[in-house]
Amino acid sequence: MYICSCNALTDADVAEAIKEGAHRPAEIYRRRGCCAQCGGCVRTMLECLRAGDCQGGTRS
Repeated sequence: MYICSCNALTDADVAEAIKEGAHRPAEIYRRRGCCAQCGGCVRTMLECLRAGDCQGGTRS
């Protein structure tokens, strides 16, 4: 599922960045070679970070 439609980041992309050590949305973007666009996905990324993965995340 897409978490960030602006950058085409999927739940798997976000989960991988978290496994690599990302602790903030900005670090997720950086690890995936992009940056925030509209910011609509930040809330979902924060939920993923709190959970430690992106299972059951909502789409932005």
